[in-house]
Amino acid sequence: MNMNSDRNDKKGRKAFRSLFATLLLTATMSSGAAVPTDLIPSELPPSYFDPVDLVVPPQWPEETLRIDDSEATDVAISLSEEAWEVSEAPGARLTRPIKEAARLCDDCEFHIGVGSTYHAFKGTSGVVIPMTVTWDRSRWEFGVFRFATSQVSSDNQERTEQLIAHPYWGASLSRRFQFLDRGPLRAFFGFGVSYKTEQDILSVTHWNFSSQLGIRFQPPNFPAIFELSARHWSNGGVKTPNRGQDFSVLTIRFDR
Repeated sequence: MNMNSDRNDKKGRKAFRSLFATLLLTATMSSGAAVPTDLIPSELPPSYFDPVDLVVPPQWPEETLRIDDSEATDVAISLSEEAWEVSEAPGARLTRPIKEAARLCDDCEFHIGVGSTYHAFKGTSGVVIPMTVTWDRSRWEFGVFRFATSQVSSDNQERTEQLIAHPYWGASLSRRFQFLDRGPLRAFFGFGVSYKTEQDILSVTHWNFSSQLGIRFQPPNFPAIFELSARHWSNGGVKTPNRGQDFSVLTIRFDR
């Protein structure tokens, strides 16, 4: 009985060794690694490890792995062209917005209107045609004015109407300051210099100081802006006579 049990144990160990060697060989062949000789049980017959039996057959036919030279060239050219296009395209993080070149006087406002002259709060029968342009949010103004008719006044010792100015051209450059902003209504005043083509008793100098006080009104839902201003040109008493040129104008500007 003991001899039979020993034989059975030997057969079981031998079968276990054979199974272990088979599993090890299968795992090694699938991974492509060499089989360690020290792990091979000595009881297995040498013919079991014939090199012919250990050759791993190819998983794909050789024909499917072959590429003609022309096909390889076409594939290489296509890949190089795609890589070139990608390299030329700027990255999103490197792109910068292109700013449009600012147009000349992009925020300018052009006004035209009509006005009249006065002196000592009395009319002097003069008609004024103003043409003005403002910029920098209406902080600066340049205007050309045509005093189209002669001016007369009775503010003299005789209390009779006298000619005080012939028709002439004038221009002014002013810096304006806003001091009131209430909805559609704004108020401003400005100072600067002016030039007139005629010398008269209003001012015997061509160059004068200029001042203005006005209001700006933009009706809601109406495509126009109105400005009403009272203006005064004089040389500040540098040279007499110097009554000063007083006039008021109403200008309009249509929204673009």
